[in-house]
Amino acid sequence: MPIAQQPAVTVSIDQRNAWIAEAAYYLAKRREFQGGCPLEDWLWAERLFDQQDAQSLPSPRIALVFLDRHPANDG
Repeated sequence: MPIAQQPAVTVSIDQRNAWIAEAAYYLAKRREFQGGCPLEDWLWAERLFDQQDAQSLPSPRIALVFLDRHPANDG
């Protein structure tokens, strides 16, 4: 018996950018908005978004979980 595939879910550019902006915000908030670079936060969140399946896209706060797994190298 063939397995039915779920239809692809598309995310608009506005939804994508809103998700990335919120995730980047949580990354900056995590370090109390000290140091870091907003562009690097955006790019990191963008990579995280692009790695996710749009169907199972979690809350932007997931960025904090990934940050805990991959702490920044301060030195």
